[in-house]
Amino acid sequence: MTDAIQIALDSFRAAGFTAVDVPVLLPMEDFVRISGEEFRRRIFVTSSNNGHDWCLRPEFTIPVVRTMLAAEPAGGRYCYSGRIFRNGRPGEADEVWQVGGEILGDHEPVATDAAALAHAVAITAACGVTRQRIVVGDVALFSALLSALDIPPAWRARLTDLFGEPDKIADTLARLEQRRFGFPGFAAHAEIIEALSAFPAEKVGQLFADILSIAGVRTVGGRTTGEIAERVLEQAMLAASDGVPADTITAISDFMAMQDDGGGDLAIDEGIARLDVLSQRIGDRPPFRAAVDRFKARVAAIAALGVDLATLHYAAGFGRRLGYYDGFVFDVYDADRLDVGQVSGGGRYDGLVRHFKAAEAVKAVGFAVWPERFRRPS
Repeated sequence: MTDAIQIALDSFRAAGFTAVDVPVLLPMEDFVRISGEEFRRRIFVTSSNNGHDWCLRPEFTIPVVRTMLAAEPAGGRYCYSGRIFRNGRPGEADEVWQVGGEILGDHEPVATDAAALAHAVAITAACGVTRQRIVVGDVALFSALLSALDIPPAWRARLTDLFGEPDKIADTLARLEQRRFGFPGFAAHAEIIEALSAFPAEKVGQLFADILSIAGVRTVGGRTTGEIAERVLEQAMLAASDGVPADTITAISDFMAMQDDGGGDLAIDEGIARLDVLSQRIGDRPPFRAAVDRFKARVAAIAALGVDLATLHYAAGFGRRLGYYDGFVFDVYDADRLDVGQVSGGGRYDGLVRHFKAAEAVKAVGFAVWPERFRRPS
């Protein structure tokens, strides 16, 4: 692990990244505000004597972006190294090491995305991964598809918020096909529901949960107030919306179903072919057509940097539940040891810098390396 840390840091420094330090104890507010209430369950929290909530560092990107943009509004290239602490899921460690880099500033996204991936590939190769499997996705493709289709804003926001959780998207689409089950009493409140839909579903759900709690409702039929609130929100949106055409639901379902015959990720050329077919089927509507063309240009740029496209695979539903990735995402695996998880991964998060009042021209992409997942030299 020590060797991998040094290899990664040396590579970042050679590429012009400045090493920055991030405290282990950080204000909790940023993480919950940006990544959502769900993320609260995954962090270790403590309170100070003055009543402020703090947490052990759960990741580096948010604090690096916040700190460095405050010091250098035009951005720069920054790298870091240290432990992160998360209340891991079964099989995951609570404390792991990360080395990573963030590229902030006025740059061309397609070329910079390709360069970030190529850099991650180079580091993992230097750490001994001779056979790589690279999985790529693009959150912006899904957002562009929803923008191109005839879908009410409330449901567009709901589906966007669920991206990265394919099962929940499938369940939501199934309910959209059954609009008649939406509670009709909510139709009279369409304007209020439309206004609430501008906020993340989890925040609106928490509002309903708090209202239920104030009324003394704790559980109904074994459901918690949070589960009841989610169902209430869904029924309200169903009843207040004008419905979603069947061909729109089919297009979204087909996008999410882009997999090979075994249910796995697609070879990159097959993924591009299917995206082209879907774009043509919906009439090459500008938002989605432009997103597909950007995706194709990025793949071409990745190839031009020497990355073997035979190692590249496309995952339509690939997203991250950190709440801020909004574009290209990627994970690099050791093809001989897929069970250890990704050895490197990252993506684009232009929306995150807006949280910290960055200028419109400032964009952001980055990736991390997981040194503990590399094989020991034989």
